[in-house]
Amino acid sequence: MDVLKKLQYQGRELASRALDRHLRIGVTGLSGAGKTAFITSMVYQLTEADNSNQLPFFDVIREKRYLGGRLASALPDVPRFPQENNLLSLQQEPPAWPASTLGWSQLGLTLRYKATAGFRAHLQSHSELALDIVDYPGEWLLDLPLLQMDYAAWCDFSWQLFAQPHRAAIADAFKKQLLDTDLNDISELQLQRLTEQYKQLLQQYHDMAGAYLNQPGRLLVPGTLAGTPMLQLFPLLPEQLATSSALADKLTGHYQSYCKHVIEPFYQRHFATLDRQVVLIDCLSALNAGFAAMKELQQALQLILQSFHYGPSSLLSRLFKPKIAKVLFAASKADHVTPEQHKALSLLLQQLLQQPLKQSQYQAAVTEVMAIAAIRASNSGFVQVDGLSQPCISGTDIRQQAITYFPGDVPSQLPSAAVFKQHTFDFIPLNPLPWDLSKPMPHIRMDHVLQFLLGDKLR
Repeated sequence: MDVLKKLQYQGRELASRALDRHLRIGVTGLSGAGKTAFITSMVYQLTEADNSNQLPFFDVIREKRYLGGRLASALPDVPRFPQENNLLSLQQEPPAWPASTLGWSQLGLTLRYKATAGFRAHLQSHSELALDIVDYPGEWLLDLPLLQMDYAAWCDFSWQLFAQPHRAAIADAFKKQLLDTDLNDISELQLQRLTEQYKQLLQQYHDMAGAYLNQPGRLLVPGTLAGTPMLQLFPLLPEQLATSSALADKLTGHYQSYCKHVIEPFYQRHFATLDRQVVLIDCLSALNAGFAAMKELQQALQLILQSFHYGPSSLLSRLFKPKIAKVLFAASKADHVTPEQHKALSLLLQQLLQQPLKQSQYQAAVTEVMAIAAIRASNSGFVQVDGLSQPCISGTDIRQQAITYFPGDVPSQLPSAAVFKQHTFDFIPLNPLPWDLSKPMPHIRMDHVLQFLLGDKLR
């Protein structure tokens, strides 16, 4: 019965894609960028929001043509995105952010609306659009660049990265372990010991601000692969690869298996069929961490976005070789700065994304850059200082302390290393605002987001 249900679903999806009635939206972002909060807000706005005051720039709602959205039935073998639990976290006292993602999940929606163009406007009382939205740990996204490297190239890349000023001291202990390693010992005990030490190194990097490129991502968030031999994987020193050894051969085999059996299926299942994409970037945390962090974030984004295929959509491409026709680059956590800083935040993001933006535009994808907050964590206003009105935000910090403050200016372009030596950025993490389901979910520009992603399909 489950097989029959899956075949029926695939048949309906194929028919919907042929009729341009199905969209697969990818929400892409590194760990901490706000993917889970974004999806939670997006699904809520599409299934619960019915007030044009809540989404004034989403045409289908402003024009009172939106008839509502509902969650589609989940497939029996597909993990379901925990929308209801995420809403409960936001409603509890005190409110909390939804839990971090530890595995992939998916949610399907069916949107119903009154069409204004084409035969549907004249022959049907309503039209429908099916959406698929996928969530996954940001750590897994970092593995996509490995498909462009062999094991030796990955080792060289890793140790160049570990030599950077903000990483070098932490890598010294693992480097010493490798130098003391017998390269002809491929016993299970040695593989487990060195893998665990490398995993601890990655965890240290993961826990520190500004270290984004931590590979392989499944060592940090293994999902169902915990304990499998292909996760016995770590980069030998480049000089250790100058001569052949049993350990290098073993690790090369594990690397190849990891790419073939983990990364490639992950890409094919979740990214190869995307129609539209949201790329979430937390610029503020990178500014807090300094110049090296900003440069590593820029490098990580460039490497990851090279893995996607962009370009205009057609009937044949939708069915057989989908391309991402629209890309939204969003600076998340815009509510952590005052409103007049949002423009600078968007310009900073454009600076970070110069190369990916050029590439997607060259491939004729439609792109947009904006500063957003999928779920607001602050209120903005003004305070009087020496008789002058000064902008500020108020919210609750991670210690549950109420604070009202001016977070500081956001640079409109990537600051130089010299600027970071003279100035420290300190954008404070905030908890979500108190909220209950009887009131609209507070956000910043989610109506602009929905209009960009869906507006042309809901006409």
